[in-house]
Amino acid sequence: MKKSRTKRAFLNVASSILSEFISLVCGLILPRLILSSYGSAYNGITQSITQFISYISLMKAGIGGATAVALYKPLAENDNEKISEVLAATEEFMRKIAMLFAGFVIIFACVYPLLVAEEFGWLFTASLVLIISISTFGQYYFGFTYQMLLSADQKDYITTFLNIITTIVNTIISVILIRGNHSIHVIKLGSSLAHLITPLSLYFYVRKKYRIIDGIKPNKDVIPARWDATAHEVASFINNNTDIVLLTFFTNMSEISVYSVYHYVISNLKKIVTQVTVGFGAAFGDMYVRNEIDLMHQNLGIFELIIYSFTSVLYSVCFVMIIPFVVLYTKGVTDIEYVRPYFALVTILASVFNCFRIPYRVIVINVGHYKQTKNGAIMEAVINIVVSVIGSICFGLIGVALGTLCAMAFRTLQYAIYLSKNIMYRDLRYFIKHVALTFAIIAAVFLISKLYMPATVSSWFYWVVYAAVTTIIAAALTISTDYLLYKEDLFNLINKLKRNLLKKKTA
Repeated sequence: MKKSRTKRAFLNVASSILSEFISLVCGLILPRLILSSYGSAYNGITQSITQFISYISLMKAGIGGATAVALYKPLAENDNEKISEVLAATEEFMRKIAMLFAGFVIIFACVYPLLVAEEFGWLFTASLVLIISISTFGQYYFGFTYQMLLSADQKDYITTFLNIITTIVNTIISVILIRGNHSIHVIKLGSSLAHLITPLSLYFYVRKKYRIIDGIKPNKDVIPARWDATAHEVASFINNNTDIVLLTFFTNMSEISVYSVYHYVISNLKKIVTQVTVGFGAAFGDMYVRNEIDLMHQNLGIFELIIYSFTSVLYSVCFVMIIPFVVLYTKGVTDIEYVRPYFALVTILASVFNCFRIPYRVIVINVGHYKQTKNGAIMEAVINIVVSVIGSICFGLIGVALGTLCAMAFRTLQYAIYLSKNIMYRDLRYFIKHVALTFAIIAAVFLISKLYMPATVSSWFYWVVYAAVTTIIAAALTISTDYLLYKEDLFNLINKLKRNLLKKKTA
């Protein structure tokens, strides 16, 4: 028998949390080595190129979400012909996108060096652009289509385990090359080749495990929501990537390096919260096509409890420990000031709002309401761009963070209102209560930390100790609040865990 939706969801969550932990650890190692071995400017340019290349990836916007929605029903009905038609249409589209991507990268490699000509030579920068783009091309050409199939079938854990392997291999190769004093080009080439492991493995795995009908005619009508989904992906992309692009135009590579240190930590916390949701989207999509609305209501309560609880704990610790972390992480790097507490505050708040929206966005997207909510997505992007441009000119680093915060807050409220009025028909006070309690917990942990945290954390050992103490306090406050105010949802979650653990033991 197939694994139940709940069991797959928990397997996806467990593997994703493990993956994010490994990515977080490995990701801390490499930038630090680059900073200490090559300097802030080299770290900044690699971050900048990566972000610009990800902008080119907007060509694929919408196809992933539309493909997943189109696959829910045929997967539920075991309709291999329809599944094959969807995959054929998606694969045909992605192969074209891969070739277009290659063309745009070549153009970008010729133009981008002009933006950083004062710090790096044309050939140096152009060749670095081409090297960094290799892994993205491989993902589009080989792996993206099959990743969407596994995601729709609640088997994200397969992709996740491959990503874990890729991350470890990439880190080992990069560390060896850095310690060997190789050029940044050789290091990034090794990294790009390592990142081909996942797309190539997905291609061969799905072709072997699923009964895909080769040569079937692509039915392009099965993904009609693609253009509406594009608006959502473009808005999400702008919110996640505008900052570095604007900093490239209005500041310098060293300032981008400062941004990247904070962004790395905070964005990885967001990824941990997001990874907890892996598999939930497909589960809600499956419930919706089966018209299990009451079950959706029950699971939304559990979903909210998980998201807001993780957000409360992780970001409470982040508020307390981010500045001590940056001080220790950049110790010995003196070419620019890395301690920016106000920038940290605004960036953390933006990320918290991004986490708040997760339950509502996941349901809206996975029931296919792209068209109905695309105006909100467009407005989100406009708010981010306008406020960030003005802010970056007036305030520099903090200005771009303010743009992201305004956009995140707007879109989160819009998602919550839409879900309450059009899909789940529930009181908006559920959302407001969750948000207020989360901020109350974060503020309480921050104030309590003043009783035991010194002004300066002298070593990594003490940083880990204080981080552990802060985590325990945040978790205790969060669990107590859940028990007092969300007892039903808490026990529903515990019962689901018990049922699946008992099934595993008796299997």
